[in-house]
Amino acid sequence: MKDLHGGNIYKFQREGKNNILDYSSNINPLGVPQKFIDIAKENFDKLVNYPDPYYIELRKKIAEFNSLNMDNIIVGNGATEILFLYIRALKPRKVLILAPCFAEYARALKSISTKIEYFELKENDNFYPNIINLKKEIENNNYDLLLLCNPNNPTGQFIKLEDIKEIIKTCENKNTKIFIDEAFIEFTENWKEKTVSLLKNKNVFIMRAFTKFFAIPGLRLGYGLGFDEDILKKMWEEKEPWTVNTFANLAGLIMLDDKEYIKKSEKWILEEKKFMYKKLSEFQYIKAYKTECNFILIKLTNISSESLREKMIEKNILIRDASNFKFLDYHFVRVAIKDRESNLKLLETLDTIMEYK
Repeated sequence: MKDLHGGNIYKFQREGKNNILDYSSNINPLGVPQKFIDIAKENFDKLVNYPDPYYIELRKKIAEFNSLNMDNIIVGNGATEILFLYIRALKPRKVLILAPCFAEYARALKSISTKIEYFELKENDNFYPNIINLKKEIENNNYDLLLLCNPNNPTGQFIKLEDIKEIIKTCENKNTKIFIDEAFIEFTENWKEKTVSLLKNKNVFIMRAFTKFFAIPGLRLGYGLGFDEDILKKMWEEKEPWTVNTFANLAGLIMLDDKEYIKKSEKWILEEKKFMYKKLSEFQYIKAYKTECNFILIKLTNISSESLREKMIEKNILIRDASNFKFLDYHFVRVAIKDRESNLKLLETLDTIMEYK
């Protein structure tokens, strides 16, 4: 079975590599918030009860965090459940996806036999969408849904709110719904001023995750923000009961109030993404693409992505071979941004493999 995603450290552990530094998954290096760990230890007795099937308190907390109403919120077992619920509720026949992008979009759509078309985010535009061409593509076709990731995985580009407004206007004229994956938005500077949720547009559905920013991929907690009552109702009808477990529910309630962790994380990413971009740009045979979040897409000119990945694994560092992303090839890899000590180790290891400056 071929890996579609980063983060499969278990494969290497089974082979005896137990000290892998994982740069293939984009998780906050500050780790699980200590405040949650401490409170979780005191709440094991809660496991004797089923979770609230409607997650009222959790949805109220998420709504408060996003300045919305509880009725705008649906929660799930990771963002992936939210994606599949939305697709099953909308049942789009024809979808346009901005790519390269997260592989699960296509998997969700193929599960209901949707016809998928792709709009290429071109390298010579630094992977930022050509808004004029995108609008023409939407105007000249009958898409039921436009699907995009903002900031985008794997390119790190963030589409400005003004451009999103233009896209929404075009989609409304064509009766095309919009699904926006904002799983990495908390890593974007001043993100609360840039999120599309500010528009509260009925045509737009937004997916978010606790996974990345709060470093809990093993706990599985995601949520959706929607403004179309009918779609949300259908999603709740499709949803299995109790998919968010007691500790995931508790995590959501605690983490959104953990201002110290949030502030520390925002300071870290602001400093480290500038540092990593600057240092990676100094390599002669690497082109680093400026990022708005916690990973960097890299183009290689003197080694293939597979070869570099294998050489890095020999040094106990796992990076993401990005060649299986739509429109990318064997020249591309993606690396996470971690703490300074780990980032220096990655840079030093790259230096031993590739010619520097």
